[in-house]
Amino acid sequence: MTKDFLAIVFLLLCLGLAFSEATSSSAYARPAPQMARSGFKVREPNLYAPNLYADNIGFEATLVDLPGFNKNGSYWELSYQLYFVPEASYYDAIKQLPRGGSNPTPEQFPGRILLAEGHKKVTHLATLKERAIALSGVHFKDRVPDAQRTKFSYLMTSYSVKIVDAELGTTIYRSGIFLAEPFVADPNDQKQAIARKTIYLTFGVNSDGTLNRSQLAPRD
Repeated sequence: MTKDFLAIVFLLLCLGLAFSEATSSSAYARPAPQMARSGFKVREPNLYAPNLYADNIGFEATLVDLPGFNKNGSYWELSYQLYFVPEASYYDAIKQLPRGGSNPTPEQFPGRILLAEGHKKVTHLATLKERAIALSGVHFKDRVPDAQRTKFSYLMTSYSVKIVDAELGTTIYRSGIFLAEPFVADPNDQKQAIARKTIYLTFGVNSDGTLNRSQLAPRD
């Protein structure tokens, strides 16, 4: 347990990035580890947990804020790949990351399994629904070898986004990766875990042209 905890702390120190950071050109972001207070997140290495793998998973990327959403010429464009990263591959990879700042790429996580990929340009931005890029029914559980269905593996989203705001007269480019566990907290019992059903990606452009990013579900 101590070795695993130190490995996670080392990763966070190396990357020096968090969900709130929105200005780097490439970003690796994941939740900070929760140890004592959230029992379902205390890592037990190679804990077999096939019940935490959804048969199918959805992907939803949304541009939640854009000053020029109602201006002709505004649009956003997204390329993405959704991967499964086995637990052993993930922890082997983080040991290889260099000290200091790092912007890892999917290629640094050997053993990853591609679940879905796509590219879309969205020019109709009037409503939140129109600004969303959604994919449903992505086969998940049957794509993962049974022995690799452990609790503390990861889902990795690699993305490249281009956002043009006609009101601000600016174009924003950003690329990076996000990681998420295959499970989430049960809304009825925060100490229990259930299979994750959707991977979210949200982007928002501020009035000064900076970009916010997260894996939180967009609010209506």
